[in-house]
Amino acid sequence: MSTPEFELNLPPGVVAETFTYRNGRTTTIYRAPFPSEGPVRGLWEGYEALLFMYAHFVFVWPKAAGQVEVRHGTLTKSLLLWPNVPIEGQWCAETLRLFGVRWTRDHLAKFRL
Repeated sequence: MSTPEFELNLPPGVVAETFTYRNGRTTTIYRAPFPSEGPVRGLWEGYEALLFMYAHFVFVWPKAAGQVEVRHGTLTKSLLLWPNVPIEGQWCAETLRLFGVRWTRDHLAKFRL
């Protein structure tokens, strides 16, 4: 594979990585950060809740609840995947953000070879 004669203008957060195989062939891949939205405070089914989306997993945490709903989609439209996932800590945006990132990474790690 030949080296391109031009330099790509990559979006923010996107990183190029070049791998060289034992036979000398090289491949460049591009890693991009997971998309995210929020956390935001809003109403969910009539209750005050915090919402956060990371890698298209949406976390809905109603105020005073000890569990979150894990959904798939965006903050404006999502599909329920797992109800009643336990969460601990103070009901605040940072707790939900940290939980959502950790939960997503742990979940996706199950699919690595």
